[in-house]
Amino acid sequence: MDIRFFNYVLLILAISAYFIPVENIKKDDANKDIALVIFEKPLMHTLNEQNVSRTVSASHVIRYKTRDEMYNANILLRNNLKNKNFKIETLEAQVIIKKGDELNLRRDVKYKRDDFINLNTNSLDYNLKTKLAQNNVAYNGNYYNNYIKGTNLYLDGINSYMKSNNVHFEIEVKNK
Repeated sequence: MDIRFFNYVLLILAISAYFIPVENIKKDDANKDIALVIFEKPLMHTLNEQNVSRTVSASHVIRYKTRDEMYNANILLRNNLKNKNFKIETLEAQVIIKKGDELNLRRDVKYKRDDFINLNTNSLDYNLKTKLAQNNVAYNGNYYNNYIKGTNLYLDGINSYMKSNNVHFEIEVKNK
């Protein structure tokens, strides 16, 4: 009797499990981050009322929904502020990821402002509107023909302010 009762219970459980709705979970392919456009060897110029304010060249650029990825890229930014005495800022890196006004430069980053600041590092974050450059890795370069190296760079391009940790600065002194 117990075995028969056990078999009936199993039969009822099997029949009730057959009628329980099961949701099939499909992975939504629309949520994948796919490239919208791929440019090979692009050259982009941004114009304003005075001049060409920005020039971007790269080996190739991939545009996604929320970001742009540039490879072997060079960005040339012209100064539009009349009260500043520099003309051109150059940002160069193997990989640049642009999200809005934020640029994340990675691998062999070179920052140059005219001929008085040259910085080399492996990582740099740069904001196009506020002209703030900062990183938390080691860097080296030249500042008015004087050697500089350190970590945790903070460079304010509008106020001409530079801050860093573990700085080593070698000043070239010329006797007259």
